[in-house]
Amino acid sequence: MPRFLCDHCRSALTGPVAKVKVPLPVPMSEIPGVRTRPARMPRGTYALNLRLCEFSNDVLGFIVHPDDVIGTEQHPEVMRSIGCCQGPAGGDGLILVCRDCGAEVATRQADCYTQNQVTLDPSAVCLSFSDD
Repeated sequence: MPRFLCDHCRSALTGPVAKVKVPLPVPMSEIPGVRTRPARMPRGTYALNLRLCEFSNDVLGFIVHPDDVIGTEQHPEVMRSIGCCQGPAGGDGLILVCRDCGAEVATRQADCYTQNQVTLDPSAVCLSFSDD
């Protein structure tokens, strides 16, 4: 199975992932006190999202499950990670950087009004089909 790599240094950014169609947005949780939605993507999958709908807070790129992302860390500019409630909104630029080279590679969304997902920037990542 393929995995995503940093386009700058070729470090792994995800574990193995299989391509699927973009899932429908996850509705807001109806569990009292829970503000973050369940993850939009199933573990071990990715989808290319190139279309934004009118009322969407999505970011264009490759959507993956947050737990499938490895080899990244928070952007040093803390103000990019601002969101509402419990997590980042993803509207202030790429907030995940490659752990090995520091290149900006992805946006994390996980607050009360966005989907719970990581979107890899197509210009910052590449898909590798090799096992090395």
